Amino acid sequence: SSQTNNRTGGILLKIILFLIGIFMLSFPLLFWFFRYTNEKEENKDSTLALIVIASLFSGIVTLFFGFFLFLIIGSASVINNIFSLNIDKNQLIVIGISFIIYSFTIENIFEKLIEYFFGETIYALFSLALLRVASFYVIGILLKLNEDTNMIISIGVALIFLAIDVLYFFKNKKSL
Repeated sequence: SSQTNNRTGGILLKIILFLIGIFMLSFPLLFWFFRYTNEKEENKDSTLALIVIASLFSGIVTLFFGFFLFLIIGSASVINNIFSLNIDKNQLIVIGISFIIYSFTIENIFEKLIEYFFGETIYALFSLALLRVASFYVIGILLKLNEDTNMIISIGVALIFLAIDVLYFFKNKKSL
């Protein structure tokens, strides 16, 4: 029981360290941005006000990343439980962090290319889902997941993202 609590504490620590890292990266960037835009204005804010504003926005960015991290880890965890893949929680955290880094970097390039070729259509969503499966599979290879587990996690998480994308797509089409 104490070993389980220790393992859970280690997992929680990894998540907290990742989120602190996001905050530590976003705070100086946002502070610099606010300070730069503040210098152009006549009514200049104090440095303390800029620090508070940068802290608040960094907190929002951190919460945003935390939400997506838990969404990805939750998706992978559900797939892990449904298919009895026996992936330990530490590996789920690493998978989640890797998928989130991919989603906020390389995927944006793929998304723009696909939108350029297909426009904002359902075909674009399915093409992006196929690219996600391939990309998640490559990430799984880099993380040394076994083939079956890697394929199931890659397809499962990509399908969950596809479901969210399709719901968002049709919601926006109705409002037009």
